[in-house]
Amino acid sequence: MLLISLIATSVGAQPVRAQSPTVQGDASKAQFDMGPYAVHMPEKFFVLVRKGREIGAIRFTKINLNADGDGESTYESYFQADGSGSFMNSNVIKRSGEITIKPVRGVSHTLSWWPGQHKLWVGKWWFGCMSPSLINMTSHFSDKDEGFEFAPTSAQNIAEIDASDRHLRWFRFDPNARITLQVSDLPK
Repeated sequence: MLLISLIATSVGAQPVRAQSPTVQGDASKAQFDMGPYAVHMPEKFFVLVRKGREIGAIRFTKINLNADGDGESTYESYFQADGSGSFMNSNVIKRSGEITIKPVRGVSHTLSWWPGQHKLWVGKWWFGCMSPSLINMTSHFSDKDEGFEFAPTSAQNIAEIDASDRHLRWFRFDPNARITLQVSDLPK
């Protein structure tokens, strides 16, 4: 956990506040923040993640945040390794889980740790979460680009996703870029 604290500090991570509960699931008000190091996701909408021929889909089904950015969320993820991009095939790996972000504990920076469940699983990949709605754009808590690409969508159901849609906008880990996208402007 000391490593998590050091990485969060080294990448300049700060808690990101989730959108107000009144906009969750409302495509006209919800938004994704892409980059520079993470994806800040609204509740109920999928983001795609790919590396090579493998692709995954993630959505938070519930997000509860306190004023400090700590809290809990539940998620579901789907993973397709066969290169088809279809999340409806029988070989898709579906997972669900919880993220729990608690305040950092300890007496100083070097003697601190971060309690809670911070791993979000997508098939064989796991991504660190620095808040209940903030997913690191690299595996684990790395601060290096590992080739993962993320595409936010307006899909709220896995059957709606077309991973080959040419209108999808793919984003990579980029310490110099951050963009906010309205869900209502995104393809499914």
